[in-house]
Amino acid sequence: MNNDQTLSSQHAWRRYYVVHETSYCYAYSVSSARHRAHLFPRDLENQRVHDATISINQPLAESYEGIDFFGNAYRDFAINQPHRLFTVRARLDVSVRAPMWPDDSPVWKGVSLARRSFDPADQDATAFALDCAPYLVDSPMIPGLPEVMAWAQGHLMTGQPIHELCLEMARAIHQDFSFDPEATTVGTPISEVLRHRRGVCQDFAQLMIAALRSVGIPARYMSGYILTHPPPGQPRLVGADATHAWVEAWCPGHGWLGLDPTNGKAVTDEFVTLASGRDYADVIPLRGVVVGGGEHSLDVSVTMTPEAEFEDSDERDVKLG
Repeated sequence: MNNDQTLSSQHAWRRYYVVHETSYCYAYSVSSARHRAHLFPRDLENQRVHDATISINQPLAESYEGIDFFGNAYRDFAINQPHRLFTVRARLDVSVRAPMWPDDSPVWKGVSLARRSFDPADQDATAFALDCAPYLVDSPMIPGLPEVMAWAQGHLMTGQPIHELCLEMARAIHQDFSFDPEATTVGTPISEVLRHRRGVCQDFAQLMIAALRSVGIPARYMSGYILTHPPPGQPRLVGADATHAWVEAWCPGHGWLGLDPTNGKAVTDEFVTLASGRDYADVIPLRGVVVGGGEHSLDVSVTMTPEAEFEDSDERDVKLG
């Protein structure tokens, strides 16, 4: 049975076509460059990748694909030809289904979930240590801060199931913070986000991760896409979408639970996962080092389209080609 047949035998799968294009225009010629792209999604329990390709508008001197420490697929490549325009276009064909949300979970007792000692023969404890160790400690963009711990403790209730506690924290950020693209930059510290109560999805995800880690609940940063909905009667605009960030928190007995603090909800079948890591620095979609270039402009466009909105295969080929 092939992959598509397997999908058809299961329920609630939704298929999406994503085009993600990034363009840098430099004031002066770049003589050489090296880049890493985290633009390849991977098969997960609730995600199946039918096709994923990357096209680059410059000839490559080197190109290599691999898997990083966190299990994410990446592509490293080098350009040795002088250029002023650099464009990377990822085309993805992915099916997802909504993760199962728990009906119950262990009660939060106000203590860390980390096990500092355990019997090596305890397979559950060993699996927890391997899966969660990187997501319990400080990371480059998410330091431990007393003010974040205080905020977290103000939103936690002992005696509450862990899955409910995590969802309520996501809702609290959605309610108490304002989405404002002008308020922060990629490098804005989470202390400022907490102080001003404004930011974007990256900020809210990293704040929630910091809060969960501060009380001993493992949490990791998720990068990908979320389906947006145009106004009623209006067409979906090509290139008007964007990358999205959310959180996965560890829940004993259930594993990783997806939570979106920007929208105050659990992850659904409208999310496509690209990569996961400790924070944004681990999963930057496209990063690199260039020689020359001077000032530059950056343009990013994303189009995420449900399969149902394609009238026929010819239209799909045009939009993905």
